[in-house]
Amino acid sequence: RKGSKARARASLPMEGRASTFKKVLADFESRLHGAEFVAIDTELTGVDLAGEPDTFEESAQMRLDRNCRIAERYTLIQVGLTIVSRTGEASEGHLSFASYNIFAFPYMGPELLGHEPGFFCQASALHFNAQHRVDFNKWISEGVPYMSREDERRYLNPSQSNGKAEKQIGLLLLWKALCAARLPFVVHCPLDLFFLLAAFERRPLPRNDPQALAMMIRQCTPKVYDTAHLHGALGQFKRLGLVKFFEDARARYEELKGSGNGLDRIPQLEFKLLGETAVRYSKQHDELAHEAGFDSLLTAQLFAYLRAIAPARVKEGANRLFLYRSVECLDLDRAVQSGHVGSSVFDLTRVTLLVAAVDPLDGNEAARLISVAGSQYKWMDATHILVVLRASGGAAVRKAAELAAKVHGVVSWMGFDEWRAAQVACAGTSLRAQEYANGSTISEGGEGEQEESADGASAASSTGSGFSAANGYSIAPAGCTHSNAD
Repeated sequence: RKGSKARARASLPMEGRASTFKKVLADFESRLHGAEFVAIDTELTGVDLAGEPDTFEESAQMRLDRNCRIAERYTLIQVGLTIVSRTGEASEGHLSFASYNIFAFPYMGPELLGHEPGFFCQASALHFNAQHRVDFNKWISEGVPYMSREDERRYLNPSQSNGKAEKQIGLLLLWKALCAARLPFVVHCPLDLFFLLAAFERRPLPRNDPQALAMMIRQCTPKVYDTAHLHGALGQFKRLGLVKFFEDARARYEELKGSGNGLDRIPQLEFKLLGETAVRYSKQHDELAHEAGFDSLLTAQLFAYLRAIAPARVKEGANRLFLYRSVECLDLDRAVQSGHVGSSVFDLTRVTLLVAAVDPLDGNEAARLISVAGSQYKWMDATHILVVLRASGGAAVRKAAELAAKVHGVVSWMGFDEWRAAQVACAGTSLRAQEYANGSTISEGGEGEQEESADGASAASSTGSGFSAANGYSIAPAGCTHSNAD
């Protein structure tokens, strides 16, 4: 009996391997018609770059560049997809879920002689995946091959048989079917999307041309919803990790459903797991966490809860991608229209962003006092706090003075834009000093300095807090600081 169960698990149509991919692809394509959206998750060989932590002083364009470089440096291990549809003619809250967990490994063949794909592996990422029971032998020996559209055009003979071509491009067939279906994509953090673009569209990505990148995404899907961005947009939740966020959103939905007003405002959700998805994922447990197929299911159900709780906010959040340790998001619609990719996550007509520089010895109570005074806050690093002041213009000046009088242990207060511009200027000064020490110089007004200045200007104008010494605010001078990630 145990042997028959093991064989059944090995032949699940939801698990994609080279030997089962034809069956998985047929099942996947059959469910696309009439679907509402597709949730996506990936497991990866690396997720960040050494020596390049995310910091608040970086512009959205700088983060876009880094996300692209990460996606180009590492590669996919698993791709998880969950197709979500309405159940028959039932109401909008009755949803069905079909999930797939696919091992993916780059195609290797004689056509690529001299151009075989290569990728880096991050030790911590591999250890993380091993802890969550990823089978690396299965990934390497049985992973579904794939190549990008660009490589397909470059290396494959268009006159060869369809059967041979399908084996070579492999998982690209599924990607093409998904893009042709024109369904909204749902992710939890944008790296999943960037890895799929690097794997199936082209490499390198057009990271210096946000408009071209946004247009590439638009050719794949009409809309992208990032649940990590929605976490901040809804503002009702504290925990951002996928599992914890899902638990909190479900609890909030149940709370609203149980209230009298909730019955009038939110749809009644009913989830149905289809076929092998129910067999494998009907009981949530720790062994399933960070399997890409399971995480895509959680992402899909999380999005359904958020859409039920705050439909207008979710609709407004389309095509906005989350940035960690930032006051901006990647705004794909803005990138298409103007070529500028960054947008503030705050309504700057109603709030003002301040930075409180905390005394390392006397500032232990600063965050608590800021909260008691009625302002939102977030630690930027060990000595700086981002403060969201619920006022703008002249009212913000008065409120800032009142807040400063109530909060002890703060060395200086300043507008976020001015603080970030100062950090960019300090970074440029440090770079020039280092190059001078190494025996090289940068001519004043040279190309490199102009680029640094352009980035700084973009960063300083992106959040529009309006706090500057020129406007008559009393602001302490900004020293050079380093807001390394915790």
